Amino acid sequence: MTESRYYLSILFLLLSFSCTLDYSDAGLSDSLSEEIPDIIIEDYESVEVRNGSPALKIEAGTAQFFNKKEETHLTDVDFYNYDDRKVSTHGRTSSAILNMKSGDASMSGGILIESAEDDSRLETETLYWIDEEKLLSSDREDRVIVIDKEGSKLEGLGFSADIKRKSINFEGEVSGEFNSQE
Repeated sequence: MTESRYYLSILFLLLSFSCTLDYSDAGLSDSLSEEIPDIIIEDYESVEVRNGSPALKIEAGTAQFFNKKEETHLTDVDFYNYDDRKVSTHGRTSSAILNMKSGDASMSGGILIESAEDDSRLETETLYWIDEEKLLSSDREDRVIVIDKEGSKLEGLGFSADIKRKSINFEGEVSGEFNSQE
């Protein structure tokens, strides 16, 4: 009995080492590798530093890094932009996808962005950030609410904001009240 168990163990080991799973012919290895994150980090925190000062801080419940797609997928996200070591903008969203190469981002779910500089806030469900152009936009059908310190409240569809020019635009219907300090 012991001798047969010995030979069975050797046979099992030989079969184990000689058996390989090669998915390359099926085309699965490439498609799976793009859909499976390279790294998953829970309770993620990242701080981008420029000229020795914090510029951007990101906190997320989960961060998934997809190196081939050059994307980072985040859930339960808080982000902070800094100006002179002070938080100038704080944002919150359920999920975000960051392009690691361009710096572009898409956000979705319960978005709230508050600007300390302008003493204003924005609320919506979907936003897109184009980093090179410093443009922020929503889907055409998403309702966006913008409230500022003067008590203005604008609500509309097809929102876009040019951060360089400090201008906002609505392509669809708009309602609300605009108060000016003149």
